[in-house]
Amino acid sequence: MTRINQSILLVALLLAAYTLACVSAPLSADGQALLAVADTAVEHGRFDINVIGHTEWLLTEDGRMGSFGLDDALYSKKGLTPSLALMPLVALAQIVPGLGTRATAMLFNLLITALTALALAYFARRLGYRDRTAFVLALIYGLATLAAVYVKTLFGEPLAALLLLLVAICAHTADSRALPLRIAGLCLGLLVGVNTIYVLFIPVIALYVFWRQLLNFRAWINFLLPLGIVLALLALYNWTRFGSPLESGYHFDSGEGFNNPLLVGLYGLFFSPYRGIFWYSPLLLLCIPGWLIFRRSESRLSWLIVVLVALQALAFAGWWSWHGGIVWGPRFLLPALPLAALLLAPLIEDAFRKPWLALVLAGFSLLSLLIQVLGILFNYLYYENTLRLWFYPDLETANQILRTSPVMFNPAYSPILGHLALLRTHWPLEPAWLKNGVDVAYPVTALLITIAGIIQAVVRQRIVQVAVLVTIAVGLLVVASRQEQTDAAALSQALTPPGTVVVASLLLDDVLLDVDNGAYISSMNAPSSPDDSRTQTMWRYALEQTDPFWFVSWFGPADPLNWQERDLWQSAYFVKEQQVAQHRAVYFDRAPDPDPTTPGGWQFGPITLDSYAITRDSDGLRVRLQWSAAEPIDANYSWFVHVIDHTEAIIAQQDRTPQGGYAPTSGWQPGEPITDRLLFPLLADTDTTNWQIRIGWLENGERLPVYLPDGSSSPPGFALLPVLE
Repeated sequence: MTRINQSILLVALLLAAYTLACVSAPLSADGQALLAVADTAVEHGRFDINVIGHTEWLLTEDGRMGSFGLDDALYSKKGLTPSLALMPLVALAQIVPGLGTRATAMLFNLLITALTALALAYFARRLGYRDRTAFVLALIYGLATLAAVYVKTLFGEPLAALLLLLVAICAHTADSRALPLRIAGLCLGLLVGVNTIYVLFIPVIALYVFWRQLLNFRAWINFLLPLGIVLALLALYNWTRFGSPLESGYHFDSGEGFNNPLLVGLYGLFFSPYRGIFWYSPLLLLCIPGWLIFRRSESRLSWLIVVLVALQALAFAGWWSWHGGIVWGPRFLLPALPLAALLLAPLIEDAFRKPWLALVLAGFSLLSLLIQVLGILFNYLYYENTLRLWFYPDLETANQILRTSPVMFNPAYSPILGHLALLRTHWPLEPAWLKNGVDVAYPVTALLITIAGIIQAVVRQRIVQVAVLVTIAVGLLVVASRQEQTDAAALSQALTPPGTVVVASLLLDDVLLDVDNGAYISSMNAPSSPDDSRTQTMWRYALEQTDPFWFVSWFGPADPLNWQERDLWQSAYFVKEQQVAQHRAVYFDRAPDPDPTTPGGWQFGPITLDSYAITRDSDGLRVRLQWSAAEPIDANYSWFVHVIDHTEAIIAQQDRTPQGGYAPTSGWQPGEPITDRLLFPLLADTDTTNWQIRIGWLENGERLPVYLPDGSSSPPGFALLPVLE
């Protein structure tokens, strides 16, 4: 089997397995934030996360994903690199009909992890190991370590693992060659773009590369130039958002920071039943004897791996959330796992001629694989919530309690055993193909990709290789098209014409990421107080955007808690409202009032039309009506406004209470001006010659008497206002 055939077979086997592990939407706020940046950038050329702004109310203060920037937009604290890498998949979802943004984005770590395994196999071969050793090593990494579970997430750590591995490969093979040095510098800069902590790795890599050629200035330039460009762009990104190149949006004043005892974090990352890597991947225990053998042939590289793994652990052991949140195993050690797995290569090489060693490797690999299957089958939130109910009085003190909790020391509380218990009790499964019954599209796709990979390994022809790659691409598109049935399609259709959309609700969650009609969406909590600073900031930013303006909430009409819609009725032109996705969507146009106005004088019972303005523009007819009452009114009246043509046929109409019910006539103060604004959309070429606006007021369905400005009565019970071209 050629190396190309072997590489294609490796990718096919891994992707086939990963399709059975994948889910159709991000499982974490981190993933939502990374995707929100990519989605907003592709669709609107911005980098904010206002579309998932509601998560600010769902997370603890130190765990929030965003911070407000100089322009009042909400920006992610997460690194930019994963979002940039996600953008092609987001663009693909917008181009290809039937693909959901979230489901397509969830292919990201499937592809990244398969590429990482491929790069690991390449590195092993470069180090002199046989092809079969490299193949088995890559399969073990891809299936029997945490990497297998994290394919169903949208965390940035799998990408960090790939970048760190590429840095190590290029650093080891660089010598003074330009291309490997440039790639190493580029990947190292992008690694900093995943997490700023990786600036600590720069001197280590530089020392490894240049310790024998300190005065090779051309080599230094080849390494530092791409690194410097990327770091400068990241600094510019921070400066444009927050006004400082060093400000990335983390909440250090709210508890985030390196405030966890270092030894506690190191114990937790390596040995604790709660998050210890040797619990979640027992296979990695064999890295210790593997390193002793590996060092004999690759002394410098073996120590580089030790330093990088140690630096990875030390960097995150002191972090306030050293455990990585609600995840499977030590999430923050994942970037170092490919390098650690490389230390298994000499054992795998020897296992082909030592049956006892093959049995040991197979046993540890199988055990590690089964543990990953437990992580794949269930949502981590189920058992994590159980632990929190048992041991954590509230989320704010979770980190402090972890230091002394039985969770850290007693294997009986390990999430591994917890997931095993979930399996025994037939708990709902997480993978997309098992979540709502069995979706055969996933296993069929996995089977076809596997068969295609095996065929090309046997039939070594270029056309077969191309056919396999096409099969893999089509299979992944099938997976991306199997998105959950949500309200996204209904929202995309209803929120037309697209414009600025403010969603005051937590109920739609990240479904808003799948709305694909071009609307710019901000979301926030409801109900909220007008004094809530987060709400005010997001609301202020939304009002600065362009028309049209949709407000979506679960409030009923004229709800006194719905102060945002009340403000829109008082300042903007109402167009329409409709029910969609168990919410009310109200459409306003926020164009400025026409000038001048026309004096009124019509009297509708106790109500006077003081002035009005009717303007025809490219959007339609804008009608502004200003009312008042000379005396208090006991009853609540409603009005009707009809647009009629020259034959008196009704072209459009609105029948409402003043300002959508937020200004009932029973609450009017004598002489207080009350203004209603309406927009009646029309096609640009509509002929409105001799059209009129017919206005009247109703009490219990009966028209109030109408008096003309000169005091004479109007028998029909309405006033007619001309529409001027």
